[in-house]
Formats: sequence, structure tokens, C-alpha cells
Amino acid sequence: MEILLVQPYEDYAYNYQELYDKVKEIIQMKEVDLVVFPEAFIPVENDDAGWTTIEYIADFLDKPVLLGFSMADGSERAYYLNWEPKEGETEEKSFIKHSTADTTIFDYELTNEEIKIIYQPILLNGQRIQVYVCHDMFFPLITERLEQEGLDILINLTGGNVKMSKWCNLLKGRSIELQAPVFCTMGNRINMKQPSDRISYYKGKKVKPTYTLGVGEKEHAFSIFSLGTTQQFIQEDEPYYSDKLYHQFTVGINENADCVINLEDLTVSTDLKETNQYEYSYRLLKGNENVHVHIANYEDLLDRTYLYRQPRNQGDHQIIVYLSEEEIDKEVAIALLKLRVIESRVAAVVASPSLLIGAKTNRYKDVQLFKSINNQIAFDLQHMYGIDSIYQKAESSTLGIPLKYKVKYEALVEL
Repeated sequence: MEILLVQPYEDYAYNYQELYDKVKEIIQMKEVDLVVFPEAFIPVENDDAGWTTIEYIADFLDKPVLLGFSMADGSERAYYLNWEPKEGETEEKSFIKHSTADTTIFDYELTNEEIKIIYQPILLNGQRIQVYVCHDMFFPLITERLEQEGLDILINLTGGNVKMSKWCNLLKGRSIELQAPVFCTMGNRINMKQPSDRISYYKGKKVKPTYTLGVGEKEHAFSIFSLGTTQQFIQEDEPYYSDKLYHQFTVGINENADCVINLEDLTVSTDLKETNQYEYSYRLLKGNENVHVHIANYEDLLDRTYLYRQPRNQGDHQIIVYLSEEEIDKEVAIALLKLRVIESRVAAVVASPSLLIGAKTNRYKDVQLFKSINNQIAFDLQHMYGIDSIYQKAESSTLGIPLKYKVKYEALVEL
């Protein structure tokens, strides 16, 4: 299966038909099974206008098309159309963004049948394709619902111009936990400083496109990625470790740490005062701060819903300690560790016989990665309030999921 990712250049002031002409030229030269345009590719008034627009594009290109629309009601949507579906394949489909928009899926009163249809995957060439609209990839229960409904391929449509390391952390981690190819394309808005790109990961490896046209920093750019067995991968830089030295809370095999790890029996001990007692975690008092330390098996690092099933208290700093008595893959551990702390707004430690690393989220939903110093990891107790802190209290906020929709969000899956 060959997927063409389109990265438009400029602030949506270009000639759309000229862009379609260029895509058509590529399709005539190369094998393409699906054409993907980014989030907010075209502003439209309503649902009917969206379908009219994508019908023209799919007809002109004579290929299945997936693209993002900005709707007049403030919602961001992804539409899919395949004029010639094979038996059992999807002809048309739409997705609605859950977060970071003036209007999200949670603002609509949808029937159970409508909700069921929204989360069903696109069926194409024997593959089940699920779609993120941009920031939705930051929220684990959205991913959980998409995977439960069926997922072989995951495609993210992003508006563009992002902190690329953060985007790659999310995409790489998702490709590992899903064991599936993940794709992302975005627009390049020239008035913004951050970059845009066409990206694919498969099982944690960054995939090299089989065909590329254009330099995205100065013109429309296009990449074809193949799902074939001859994939080539791009060598990524070694992970960057933070040079910040903290001391507010420590976890490690050092006996002076606030929480001391024993890998022989996979336990964690502490001399700090416990404010609550739980079976698999400590709620500790460090100075005037409550710190909730969850003790998990390394296998739990693959479970994106783990924290939702654990006891939690509003306002506590959250740390997860993942323990393994066996050697583990360092690259995989780092990728999943970054993903977990970003999506759940926590700090976490992975400890095995030859590896002790930590990570935590920061103010901008990004990540700090830490090597052990003196056989311990130290955190600063900032921006690690856990999954309850993902919700935005201000109803006018477009930075995430409004607090008023917490119940709807957590009802996406059975926890």
C-alpha cells in the first residue's frame, strides 16, 4: 500500500487547483493508493460543502482522499472519500477533533449509533485505517478507543508548524505501543517559525519515503511511504538528556533516595511519611508536597490506560516507577517513557539490571529525559499533576479538552 502525504506551502493563499495538478502528476508517475492532505486544509461552511469539495478532489485525482476541513462552527474535521471501493471497503467517512478547537466532538449531542460510526475505521486494501486530527494524539483514551474499534494504520492530520521533537516523540511512541505504521502530514504556514514535515514511523523506526518531491521549507512538498516489506529507515539522533539538576524528589537504587528500588524482589521502599496507604503505590509527604508514587511492572509501560485504574488524589504530584528484573530494549523503553509522561502529565522511572532512566513532562506538554546521577533520578515536582491536569478549566480555552467534558472523554472506553 502506497500513501502519498501532501504538505502545502504558504498560508492557504495558494492556488488549490495548481496543487491538485501537481498531485495528479505524481499519481500518473507513481503508484498511489491513498492521498492525504493536512488538518484545516480547506475552510468550508458546513458538512454539505465539505462533501462537495472532497467529491471534486477525489474525482479529479481518481484516488481515495483523506483531508482536513475547518468548519464554520469552529470544529476541525477529517473527511475520507473513495469513489470506487472494493467489496467491504469504506466509501465515505468523517472524523471530528476531540481537543484544541473552538468546537469539539464533545459539543455535539450525538446518538450512540452516530458515535459508533465515527470511531469505525476506514477499510482500504485490507487495512483498517484510523485518523487523528492533530492534538488528539496527545490523549490516550482517544487512541484506546480507536484501537478497540480496529486499527492497522494510524494517520495524523496536523495543521502545521510544530516542535518537531515533540511530534516525533508522540508518533514514535504510538508506533511502538500499537505495533503499527503511523503517518503524519501538515501544512507549512510561512509566518510561523517552527517547522513542518511529512513523517512516518513503524514499530519505533522512522521510515524513509520511497519518493519525495519538493523542499517543504520553500514550496509544496510531497512524500510517498510504502507499507511493503522493503522499507528503509532513517537513523535518528541519540536521545537528548536534560542537563538540569533537581533535588526535590529522588528515586533510585541509592539508599539515600526518597524512594529506594530493590530489583531483586521488584519492590520500592521509603522512609517518608505516608499520608495514605494503597496496595501498589505510596502517597508520600515530602516537605509540604504530596507525591503519589505508583509501582508498576515494566509490561505496564505498554498500557496507556494504567493510571486511569489507579487511586489518585487531586493536586498530588504523580510518579510511576516501572520495574524489570530482566534486561530491556533501551530505545523502546525511552520511546514509551516519553510517550507516557507527555500524555499523562507525570514523571516516571524505568529500572532494570542495567538501565535506570527517568522522564517528566514540562509546561508545554514536552518531555525532559534524565540519566541517573549517583544511581538515582531527581525530579523538580513541577507540571506532573497527572491525568486530572489534562483538562482545561476555562471553557473558552482551546488548549486541550475542557473540564466540563471530562466525563464524556473518560466514557470513550470502559476503564
